[in-house]
Amino acid sequence: MSAPFVGARVAARPGTSGRDLTSPTRTQRNVGRTVRPARRAPIVASSHRAGANEAVDVMEWDVVVFRDGDGLSVGKVESVRVDDGTCVCQPLFQEEDSGVWLEATYTRGAKTVRLGDVAAILDADFAQRMAPDRVSNPHGEHAEDFWEIPADLPDGVRRGE
Repeated sequence: MSAPFVGARVAARPGTSGRDLTSPTRTQRNVGRTVRPARRAPIVASSHRAGANEAVDVMEWDVVVFRDGDGLSVGKVESVRVDDGTCVCQPLFQEEDSGVWLEATYTRGAKTVRLGDVAAILDADFAQRMAPDRVSNPHGEHAEDFWEIPADLPDGVRRGE
């Protein structure tokens, strides 16, 4: 049986090899907790809808109802372009079996939408699940994003892909 190690503890992270964990260069405030980068302020844009007195405040990751041609669609806001009054939305579709909303990335690409064409911002719960396609995900390690929208949607909202 070998003797127990009694030397100095050293860090095992890249870029810190050989540095003693008890060295004075390691600050006390970071010991024992994960340091996360500061959160970025949300991007907010406002636009007045034609004929309405209220402003629409749209942020990244909002789930919105927007005018899409002659109908309405549901989409996730990818980005907001304050300078030209538009946002980029990834359309969502409702899965028939579970009723959750998924990204329609294969059938409908992202759309640039005028902020004035955003009809509503929806309350939605975001989650992830294992991607059910066993051909492209045989070991179950890939996830897909989905949203649950508890509110009743207006008539005429596109639900399919």
